[in-house]
Amino acid sequence: MANYTKTNLAYWNEMARRHVDSPGYRTAAFRRGENILDPIVRDGIGKVRGKKLLHLQCHFGLDTLSLARMGADVTGLDFSKDAIATARALAKETGLTAKFVRANVLTPPPELKGFDIVFASWGAICWMHDMASWMRTAAKALKRGGRLFLAEAHPYLMSLDDHPREPALPFSVRYDYDSDVPLKLANQGDYAGPGSLKAHRNVMFLHGMAKILNCAIAAGFRIDGIEEGCHIPWQGLQQLIKADEDYWTLPPGAPFVPLSLILNATKI
Repeated sequence: MANYTKTNLAYWNEMARRHVDSPGYRTAAFRRGENILDPIVRDGIGKVRGKKLLHLQCHFGLDTLSLARMGADVTGLDFSKDAIATARALAKETGLTAKFVRANVLTPPPELKGFDIVFASWGAICWMHDMASWMRTAAKALKRGGRLFLAEAHPYLMSLDDHPREPALPFSVRYDYDSDVPLKLANQGDYAGPGSLKAHRNVMFLHGMAKILNCAIAAGFRIDGIEEGCHIPWQGLQQLIKADEDYWTLPPGAPFVPLSLILNATKI
């Protein structure tokens, strides 16, 4: 897996440098004092004031720092040195208190423990080759009774053809719903803005619903709730249409397919 990690690290280092000023991220609004968490995450994570919170795969820290602005004692973790450097600079610029740790999420520092909430959202677990280890990281970081909140692309969405020759209905399946074989992609662009990337390759891993839930249970979680929704904050399929400033959704006449997966679980 070392080669996959190296490939993805180059991709995300470049993305971190681009995204801080990208039109696809609301950094300017954040700098003006706004909370830029999308409504699904903001409503789902609930009240965090005074809570010790760990944000896994925090990228350059916009969501992490928004949680700090909501009163959380927050730590962000990411494997990208450029993402962590940008997050720390943004925290200093805005006067917000947050810790940022550079580490592989599957082998985090042992001192990351005793958290009330572990959080990750929108495009996190598809970069993990080992779903069981990811869930163990979340569980080990939490105190007993602590909560995991995960907002993600639905596994079914991840199996659909995102670049069909004819972007029309119905949707068609292109990728395995669940697979241990890495999905190696080339000529990848920036999902948050125009322009080509020098590090244009990445490697993804597709995890089905059963794997996600079974790995959570094996790690010591009780599943408290699952939601399957029809909104995601990026155009995951060419057929999706803009719902509002935050989300993309299914077009009129489309059959319902789940686009998002919201998971709430408690460490027992």
